[in-house]
Amino acid sequence: MRGSVGVGRGLVFQPCYPSQAPLRNISPRCQAQLNEEAESTTTPTWQRAPRYTPVQRADAPPQRLTLPAERPLGSWEAYRDPLIETIDEPSHSDPNQQPEDRIDPEHLPQFVRFFRHASPYIEGHRGRTFVVVIPGAVISRQRLYYALLEDLTVLNGLGVKLVLVLGASQQIDQHLSQRGLEPRYVNGYRISDADAMLAVMEAAGAARTEMEANLSKALAVPMLRRHTRSSVDSQQSFHYHPPVRVVSGNYVTGMRRGIVDGVDFGSTGKVRGVQVDSIQQQLDLGHVVLLSHLAYSVAGEVLNCNAYDVGTRAAIELQADKLLCLTLDEVAHLRLPQWLPLPEARQLLQEHMSSCAVEDGCDINIAQRTMSDKELQSVELDMDSWQALHFPSAVLAATVSVKKGVKRAHLVDARVDGGLLLELYTRDGAGTMVSADFYEGIRAAGPQDLQSIQELLQPLQDAGIMAPRSRSQLLSELACFTVVERDSKVLACCLLHDLGTAEDGVHCGEVAAFCVHPSYRGTGRGDSLLDYVEQIARQQGIQRLMLLTTRTADWFQQRDFRLEGTAHSCRLLPEDRRARVSVARNSRLYSKRLHELDDHERQSPAGSRIGF
Repeated sequence: MRGSVGVGRGLVFQPCYPSQAPLRNISPRCQAQLNEEAESTTTPTWQRAPRYTPVQRADAPPQRLTLPAERPLGSWEAYRDPLIETIDEPSHSDPNQQPEDRIDPEHLPQFVRFFRHASPYIEGHRGRTFVVVIPGAVISRQRLYYALLEDLTVLNGLGVKLVLVLGASQQIDQHLSQRGLEPRYVNGYRISDADAMLAVMEAAGAARTEMEANLSKALAVPMLRRHTRSSVDSQQSFHYHPPVRVVSGNYVTGMRRGIVDGVDFGSTGKVRGVQVDSIQQQLDLGHVVLLSHLAYSVAGEVLNCNAYDVGTRAAIELQADKLLCLTLDEVAHLRLPQWLPLPEARQLLQEHMSSCAVEDGCDINIAQRTMSDKELQSVELDMDSWQALHFPSAVLAATVSVKKGVKRAHLVDARVDGGLLLELYTRDGAGTMVSADFYEGIRAAGPQDLQSIQELLQPLQDAGIMAPRSRSQLLSELACFTVVERDSKVLACCLLHDLGTAEDGVHCGEVAAFCVHPSYRGTGRGDSLLDYVEQIARQQGIQRLMLLTTRTADWFQQRDFRLEGTAHSCRLLPEDRRARVSVARNSRLYSKRLHELDDHERQSPAGSRIGF
């Protein structure tokens, strides 16, 4: 479930394409802008292959569909339509118009529900380090850029440690054009000669200054006076302090790209690293760290690098919790699923790399070397070459950062108003998340697993925590077991029984024999296994999961199981199962309601979407 409804800005989502249908609740000026962009978009050669058929979703979970035979892309089976903003022109686009700070009374209950829903995410993200890459294409569209700045201010106020990386490719081209110069590229890399570097530094400085200025905008005094404590001292302080303190400096080190195949790339550089200790000190002080596409060499030179390269390096070396990349049409055209496991992300890159046409003399071998394991290990990212092949660098940056230890990477469409907040503070999000495969190694049990399952359950049975099961009983139930395997070793198991219909007409299933090896508890494998089993239950039409336990209730209660009473007397259990409950054990019954899936979702295998 990763589709969302926004609250507070009149946000309305609908899956559509700019060229196919007009947007609802959008101003004529914004509609005209989107139509103009859609007509002017040049579709890369590799995108002119047969289009993937979008699937109409009935609810939020990421879905998959079977891809055409001529374009296989691994095991994932569905794409979703890109989210396109469907909002009226934001008030902040007019500096003379005062923003509306009141919420319609009719929307207050929805706002309260959203706030309660967001509370665990607010707590979970507080103190975490997020690296946000903002490309020049987003910065050049002020309407989107100002909305993004508002969201960044909110994130900072909620305690998120932010590292912002600003790109300026479009701005550099504009500055060169103003000087009567043409941008020069070879194999996707900009040739940064002396004239180009003047434009590079001017564009970077303008982007940094504008960001600092906008983040220095003070809060409204009437709101502060209404909702904060007042004193003589505070009256003299809060009026003039910027809400966000921004720092920047020579935090990025680089080296010249040099002369390649006889071509001197001038001051075009590649990132060697970032000053981790210095950046961390600023983050600990509550400052927002601002990086750009500029790096500095040990020889005292200013180098022009790729912003995605800077962001990826920063996220990896800072051991950031998230890398967030703002995107536009370049990623929306891919129609990525809302969750992209790392193995499938890498396969996506490889498949598209092989289908990309070589244009403008770009060497596809450069991109092929980028995707090799050796290059991934050393993080030698040829971001510019991927752009020249018309493949978005954001996807490559997300994949490599997760491969190198960043926990999550998110691709967020900048045109979705409040997209960052929706992605971070709602369960279903508003973009595409790249992460390790939560369900890696989870599969149905087979005859070879019988001994391992018995050994896993035996200590719990000996301690009286779990009801005893004989080997013959385990053998008869083996087809209903799901196991987690790693290196041919079973680490966890779970049994799912279909109990049929209860007296209240609800289709019930029972979770039993749930066990994780003691050495692997606390690693998230139990959560992944439970979620995988819940997806199986939904596919079978089970509407309510039942659990009988005597000592492990706390763990399941944290996962939305609710106490219903004593198992042997609770009528929520189907009668035949209730008759088999041991009265002597005096087990308690817990239940969890499952949302129903539509027909298409039932055809998708378990583990193809994130259920938790």
